[in-house]
Amino acid sequence: MSSRSPVSPAAEPSVRGSVRALIDGTRRVRGALDAVRQGAEGGEPDPPRRRALYDLALRQLDDVGGHLGRLSEGWPGAEPPAAPGGPEATEGSAEWDLLTDEVCWSPELYRVLGREAGSRALSLDELPSLLLPEDQPLLTAMVTDCLIDGRPMDGAFRVVRGDGTVRTLHMNGAPVLDEHGSTASLRAVLRDVTAAGTPVGRTGATPPPPSAPAGPAARTTTAVRELPPGPDAAADRTWCDTLTLPDGRTLLALGERPPGLSRDLLVGTVRGLVAGGETPQDALELAAALLPGADPVGRALCCVHDPVTGALDWGRTDGHPAPLLRHEGVVLPLDHGGPGEHLLPGDLLLLHTTGTGHDNSTDLLLALPLPLDGHLDADACADLAADALAGAAGPSEDGQRGAARVIAVRVGSGAGQAGHG
Repeated sequence: MSSRSPVSPAAEPSVRGSVRALIDGTRRVRGALDAVRQGAEGGEPDPPRRRALYDLALRQLDDVGGHLGRLSEGWPGAEPPAAPGGPEATEGSAEWDLLTDEVCWSPELYRVLGREAGSRALSLDELPSLLLPEDQPLLTAMVTDCLIDGRPMDGAFRVVRGDGTVRTLHMNGAPVLDEHGSTASLRAVLRDVTAAGTPVGRTGATPPPPSAPAGPAARTTTAVRELPPGPDAAADRTWCDTLTLPDGRTLLALGERPPGLSRDLLVGTVRGLVAGGETPQDALELAAALLPGADPVGRALCCVHDPVTGALDWGRTDGHPAPLLRHEGVVLPLDHGGPGEHLLPGDLLLLHTTGTGHDNSTDLLLALPLPLDGHLDADACADLAADALAGAAGPSEDGQRGAARVIAVRVGSGAGQAGHG
């Protein structure tokens, strides 16, 4: 016979009373914190980051109180709690660690987003993929402002859940600083506000005036390929980012970050600087000055392409290869950064990283056998480039072959598009 026995009916009131005491204690803590916040607002103005942290703490205390309340209802004679995924799953929390790239979602957030429990939590640069395309720049801008300026994330956007339904979520978050004052992580609470009819946009922001219609854009397709590292190689530190900016231009960036720097922090910083109007070269140099470490950007390449005018502006750090341009059957490296280049219909642009085992990658891609008629889309071009790099690197005897990334951009005709990888 098992030594364990169910809790006796006589003990249940005592346990339930303890839970009720915890509920009362949580309410008292929440009331005290609210009083502290109101007292602070009556004196010196609080920095936006501190106000956001007050809001986060209050919401999380509300969350704890709600869970304890449902636990209290679980005793015999009480109404059964709602099933997982039911109406109570309207708010969840998340934290993105910028030092380790670790992502932690609460179980409620999986249900809010309609994702399977236990599936991989998305990084900050992957999170916009859940949003409607027209709302993605909003989330990107909120995250970037939080990373760079410490501005709280406070706004609403629409997500497409796993079952295809569209819901409006409000996101409230703030950066968490380390002992040196640098951003160590981002914490946020996401709440389903569909029923409330909350409008999309930053809280308190004035909607921008309608923009003038743009001219016809060449159909631009983008594809990304990743070559995994050898079995005994060091951790993969390559990164790449392709993003449609709010003004319609396309950001294309990749590189190899130094050890100890978060991919999300590097990508978010470059995105924010370019979206804020910096040229690709200035964005890389400013990122190197803003981020922690002696060489925080490492080897990197950043390009911005305008699909309407075809203009291409690019910059790179020391040691990173220049973009490769295939025009009228000839593949050549671009010889200088900055504005002045233009992609024309039929052109192919290749961006790639270099690393252990891929030192001759530029020569390999220059000799890439592409059909003379140029009727390959970006996916096919990226496949050819990735196969050439993988075949040349071969099976590494010491297992030290590093990872590599390739971005292919193919300009045709028609409406433009951009990819993300």
